[in-house]
Amino acid sequence: MIDWLHTLPNVIIGVLIMGLGLTVSTLVPFFVRWKFHLDPGEHLAKGAEESFKLFTSVTVLLLAFCLVRVQGDHRTVEDLVAREATIIFKLNRALNGFDSDEIDVLREGLKLYTASIIDVEWPLLAHGERSEATSDLLSVLVQGCRELDPKTPMQQLARAEILGTLTQMSDVREARLSAANLSLPIYFWQALLSAIALLIIFGWMQSPLPKMVAYVGGVTLGVSLLLTVLITTDEMFLGDSRVTSAAIARILPSLGN
Repeated sequence: MIDWLHTLPNVIIGVLIMGLGLTVSTLVPFFVRWKFHLDPGEHLAKGAEESFKLFTSVTVLLLAFCLVRVQGDHRTVEDLVAREATIIFKLNRALNGFDSDEIDVLREGLKLYTASIIDVEWPLLAHGERSEATSDLLSVLVQGCRELDPKTPMQQLARAEILGTLTQMSDVREARLSAANLSLPIYFWQALLSAIALLIIFGWMQSPLPKMVAYVGGVTLGVSLLLTVLITTDEMFLGDSRVTSAAIARILPSLGN
């Protein structure tokens, strides 16, 4: 269900959640109470109002905590992508510093690997998968760099920097691939859904009826808005709010023709 929502624009997700929330929390109970002339007793309504206030606070606190966690994960992945782009650029510069005839082939291999990250591997991240084709290009690049034969002290220094940077690039790629499986743990969703369900139940018992419509409807809109933000940012590589490969794509032209 969550994955299906991520195929929609954020605005549509918000409209769907708000519409469903208002229907369940306000419109349906309003119709039932109006149709069957149901009216909770004074003491029941008073107790339900206090419980409604409590679960409003609980729900908002849970949503705020989950949003902080998800946004932290989102920012971490964005930093990983920016760091990967920086390391790729650094490797290209180190290859230039080696200054030999075989460097052009390695630079071309680096450009092919970078293009494969953007065009081939990135779409697979939405499903938590890696690209074997991209892995093969990285293996060829690593093997070629290891076979470099330095002739001068400057080339020896450049080769050491190239191999060190390659290790960093591989490590950051693995971290990015692992981040594709980041999401809010299921127990947070269970706690949120339980709090929202109890909030709706206590909202049904508000009295008088016009107060229930305005009071519960307003709280529902606020909770739905926060829930929309949480859902649209929960998956790192899905939906309108996903982390993109823009940082890596920006350095691609600098890797040569």
